[in-house]
Amino acid sequence: MVSRYLGLLFLVLATIRSDAFAISSELAKEKLRSMSMAARSLAYSGKLVYQRADVLANLAFEHDVINGQETARLRRLSGQPLERAQSGNSLIEASPGPDVLRQGYPLPGIINAEPRQIFEAPYQITLGGVERIADRSAQLVFVESMDGHRHSYRFWVDEDTSLLLRSQTLNADNQTLEQFEFSELTVGPQSVEIAAGQESLQVKVYPITRPDAVLQFSPASWLPAGYQLVSALPSRTGSHRAYTLAYTDGLGSFSIFLELTSARPEPDMQAILGPTVALGKDYALSGGTLRVTLVGEIPPETGKTIINALDVDGLKGLLSRSK
Repeated sequence: MVSRYLGLLFLVLATIRSDAFAISSELAKEKLRSMSMAARSLAYSGKLVYQRADVLANLAFEHDVINGQETARLRRLSGQPLERAQSGNSLIEASPGPDVLRQGYPLPGIINAEPRQIFEAPYQITLGGVERIADRSAQLVFVESMDGHRHSYRFWVDEDTSLLLRSQTLNADNQTLEQFEFSELTVGPQSVEIAAGQESLQVKVYPITRPDAVLQFSPASWLPAGYQLVSALPSRTGSHRAYTLAYTDGLGSFSIFLELTSARPEPDMQAILGPTVALGKDYALSGGTLRVTLVGEIPPETGKTIINALDVDGLKGLLSRSK
């Protein structure tokens, strides 16, 4: 009988949304700051399991900092070999194929977790309990969306090093969309050798370019609170003018790809994989089509609202000025 009443009490408490519950914990914020700093400044390696939708992968990760320059390597340990790495200001991808080095193009939307932006966005950040992850003590941090226009997160942060040991991305129904967890972690100097396995891999290198300043403007009459434009890059797709806009709130991000084509409009498109949504919409213009594609880690309905609020005439003018 006592346990029944306790269960009812916990249920009632869980449904209460008072101002006290809406206040983020300063201790929780400090945990996120420490986590962000540790991920960039410490040398460590480990093995982890990653899951998204029906994808399950065993991975190995290495990270080191030498003379202030970060080097990181992520390898898939099961199935077809695949490797992604960062060396200084370059992103590197290695996949099966001949040994070919391609100097590539600037990648838009290279977004690192930024605590300041997270704290300004409508998240509630609180501490949970201490749990055991990878045979280490980890402090649970809840980062909950307060407006429904972004996902929520759970981070398990190592108590000794502040490294992230486990992460979950959740939707509004508290369902897990994506997660990873370290099963082993070693902290100390690493020797990170990129594409150093026995497989024959094709290596692609993409320079990371971060502009000194990004012109802040809104392509839509509505955008979710807290998201900032971090990259605005003109480009070309064949003979067509294109533009890419990348936004982040410090955790979640989305990119809007704009293309002015002479093709006829096509039906709307939607695809969802774990936390990632891809939406496409064509706007008929005189003599052509404005093709809009949105890809990012935001709820599908939020993405649709952004696309439907676009300033089509303004974007047409933007693309017309792109070289």
